Amino acid sequence: MTDIVVYGRGVTGVALYNFAKKVGYKPCFYDDQKGFDEGGRFAQGVTVVKSPGVKPFAKGMREAAAAGAKVVTELDFCFPYLHGRCISVTGTNGKTTVCRMIHRVLSANGINTLLLGNGGVPLASALPVEADKTCVLESSSFQLEGTKSFCPYISVVTNVACDHLDYHKSVRNYVAAKKNNFLRQRQGYAIFNADDRRSMLLSRECRSRTLFYSVENQQANIYVKEGVIYLRQGLSQQQVHSPFGNFSPLNLSNALCALLASSLMGVSLAEGCQALRDFAFPPHRLQQVAEFCGVSFVDDSKATNVHAVKGALKCFSRPLALILGGSDKGESFDPLFCDLPKNIVKICAVGQTAEKICRSAAKYGKTAEVCSLDESVRQGFFALRDSGGIVLMSNGCASFDEFENFSRRGEKFAALAEELCREVQM
Repeated sequence: MTDIVVYGRGVTGVALYNFAKKVGYKPCFYDDQKGFDEGGRFAQGVTVVKSPGVKPFAKGMREAAAAGAKVVTELDFCFPYLHGRCISVTGTNGKTTVCRMIHRVLSANGINTLLLGNGGVPLASALPVEADKTCVLESSSFQLEGTKSFCPYISVVTNVACDHLDYHKSVRNYVAAKKNNFLRQRQGYAIFNADDRRSMLLSRECRSRTLFYSVENQQANIYVKEGVIYLRQGLSQQQVHSPFGNFSPLNLSNALCALLASSLMGVSLAEGCQALRDFAFPPHRLQQVAEFCGVSFVDDSKATNVHAVKGALKCFSRPLALILGGSDKGESFDPLFCDLPKNIVKICAVGQTAEKICRSAAKYGKTAEVCSLDESVRQGFFALRDSGGIVLMSNGCASFDEFENFSRRGEKFAALAEELCREVQM
C-alpha cells in the first residue's frame, strides 16, 4: 500500500517520486487525467505531495482533502532534507537572472553552490543537500502556494505585479503565495527591491532582518550613483566603480540584488562585480537575435506578463514595433496602454489574446492589429525600415496557445527574422 501520492507526473513530479522512494517511502503517481497508479488512493494516513503545476483548486486537491489525506507542497516536503543554507528568490520578473547571477558570484568565490528550482533542476533531484553546500533556489508562486514550513536563510523578492490569475484566481492569492518566501523567517535575511512599490509593502510584513537594493535610491543598502556602486551593511561600507555600464536598467537592478545577497555570504563588493563583469544573460530576455537594414529584432519572449513588458519598454528610446500576445492568464492590458511610451510606432497582437489586446488599446486611443507571428515580424520591419528602430517581441502573455514554452516562441521569432533578412537581401 502506498504511503505517498505524488500529484503530477511532470519533471518535478518524477523527481519527487524518485526521492520519496530513495528515502524509504512507497510512492505512487496521481493526476486528474490518468488517475492513480495501481495501489494508490486518497485516505487518512496518506501524504499527498503536490507538484507546483497542480492548481490549488484542482479536482484531486478537493478529493484528497475530503478523504482526510495530508497535502504538502514540494517545498515543504523537500525542505527538511536541505541541510545547507538556502537562498530563495521569488518575484514576478527577474527570478531566473538573479538566481544565475548569485550562483555565478558564489561559485566564482569558492562557495559550493547548487542552482535549483523553477524552470531548471528540480529541488528533489538534488536532495539531500549537505550542510557545506548553498542552494540558490528559484521559487515561483506555484511552488510557494500553500507552503507552511519552508524557511530559507536568505529570501529575495525582486518585484510583485499581477500575474498567473488563471492559477491563483486573484491578485490577493498570488501575493499571499509570494509572502511564503519570507513569512516564517525569524533569523537570516530578507532582501526587497526598493524601486518596486509592492515589494516594499511586503517588506513591512517581514520579521527577519530586511535589506534593500535600488538603482538610485541612496537610502537602500546597495545603490548606484554617478557610476559608482555603494554597499552599506551596518557600519560597514564598500564602493566600486560599476562595470555594468552596458546593462539595461532591469539587469543593473538584478545585478545589485545578486551582489547584496552574495555579500551576506561573505563575498566582497569588488569580488562580486568581478564575477559578473562578463555575465552571460539567459536567452529570450531582451536578446537581440538579428539586425539588418537599420532594424534590430529583440526577443523578449520570457516577458509573460504586463509588468515585464513595461520594464522592457523602458530600455529603449529608438522607434519600436511591439509584438504582444499569447495565451491568456487573466491579466488586463489596460496598465500597459494607459501609459504607453511615445516611441512605439506599431503594435501587432498575436495569439489567443489578440482581440483582447486590441480592445484594451482602443480604450486609450491606440491601435493594435491582429496578426500572425510571421506577419508581425514583417509588418514591424516595414514600419521601421525607413527610420530604423527595433522590432520587439515582448508578449506579456504565456506561450501555451501556440508553443510548448516561451523558449520555442523565441526561437520561432528568431527564425522568422532570419528568414526575412535573407529575403530582403536577395
